[in-house]
Amino acid sequence: KEEKVRRTVKRVLKCDVTQPNPLAPLSLPPADCLLSALCLEGACKDLPAYRAALKNISSLVKPGGRLVLLAILEETFYMVGQRQFSCLYLDRESVEESVKEAGFDIEWLEMSQLCFPGTLYDAKEACVLVARKH
Repeated sequence: KEEKVRRTVKRVLKCDVTQPNPLAPLSLPPADCLLSALCLEGACKDLPAYRAALKNISSLVKPGGRLVLLAILEETFYMVGQRQFSCLYLDRESVEESVKEAGFDIEWLEMSQLCFPGTLYDAKEACVLVARKH
């Protein structure tokens, strides 16, 4: 599997979701599918910034393409080693509304309760969704 991934992945790119062209200074053709997992909650300080970030990354997806999003809900912090990081508090409704405002139709969504020790983070649920761009 490792060898297959090495053959398939062509390069790793810096992505700043706070910018209108998240891959600047590069400009690439829109992708068939974009995966965002556990990123936007840490990069965005408030809900308007989260909505803007989703709109920014939507520019990376071609019409008819898919967004696969993993978001952590009702979380205010998480730990990496001994260091605590803040996290944007999101609920299911705000994620759904933000994805729709960014130009996507949600095709599938699943919620999952989180059952890890409360000292590592204070999240309640994870939300995984697949959405199609208009």
